[in-house]
Amino acid sequence: MNQVLLALLLSGFMGVLGQGIRAAIGLKSAAALAAGTPNQQSQFDAAYFSLSLMIGFIAGVLAGIGIGLDQVIAVDATHIKTLLGIAAAGYAGADFIENAFTRLIPGIGAPQQAGAVGAAAAAAPPPPAQPAGTAAGGEIVGLADALRAAAPKVNPTTWSPALSAAFTKYAMTTHRQMAAAVGQFLVEAGAAFQETIENLNYTHAERLHDVFPSHFPTVASAQPYVGNPQRIANRVYANRLGNGDEASGDGWRFRGRGLIQLTGRTEYTQFAGSVGKTVDEASAYCETPEGAAMSGCWYFSTRGCIPFADSWQLSEITRRVNGTAMLGNAQRIAYANAMLKALGG
Repeated sequence: MNQVLLALLLSGFMGVLGQGIRAAIGLKSAAALAAGTPNQQSQFDAAYFSLSLMIGFIAGVLAGIGIGLDQVIAVDATHIKTLLGIAAAGYAGADFIENAFTRLIPGIGAPQQAGAVGAAAAAAPPPPAQPAGTAAGGEIVGLADALRAAAPKVNPTTWSPALSAAFTKYAMTTHRQMAAAVGQFLVEAGAAFQETIENLNYTHAERLHDVFPSHFPTVASAQPYVGNPQRIANRVYANRLGNGDEASGDGWRFRGRGLIQLTGRTEYTQFAGSVGKTVDEASAYCETPEGAAMSGCWYFSTRGCIPFADSWQLSEITRRVNGTAMLGNAQRIAYANAMLKALGG
């Protein structure tokens, strides 16, 4: 009993940590936007901060229960991603809570699909003082035309509704936020959003050895895996990212999907909680345009990219999405600038 209580408290604490980070970013962002002119948003509000931490605690406890209190109890330095996953749930806050209860009690929260503002507004960073897109029939006005101008290979008929739903759910409807996200998506998923499922169909052992040298230390060791994407995924993603061993099949089941490709059981579990699905439902969902857009916006939001979109620090967003490699950073910035111009921002 004591261990269960300890696991619940630890989960709640990690949720408070995640939500505290979000609240601090929001307060800092608001102060910067005020540009020296104090207003109701930019001044520190103790009630706002307390409510944010309470939301984070509840989200953390729910995430701990969802992941499994036995895993939280057994956590050590080798399972630090479990705690980070709980902190990410705390960062998402009210949205995570709403979707967790949507999963437990079908029907709760469904009418609010048109905007995840509601209770989450208390914890969300204030948006920039630039015009936000307005929704008409569920689709953000001007988004389809902006995609045609800035990303002509993307099919707006398919992707504008999907992106509109995702942007609205994760409160990313200012011109800067949408443009910065699309700039990342166009590099991560390709100029036509054609790479929403990770391609692991390697046809040459030499290339497989070059890309995954730690898993295939020699060309000869890679040869039996050539032309077998499932075996490759199960090998290279085994025993990491929350996955089981090679025989578990987790590597293939939780390979990269979405506009910012989620990879590994841990990320899929976190995303599943946000959209009220099981982890297996979430992985299949990410193969659809709507799910690919939702997962991309979830990642963008929970990795702290929104404040940097507001201040147009695009390289920092690339660092959070792609890591220190910063691959294609110049192209991401170019896409984002073109999208922002097309949106009229």
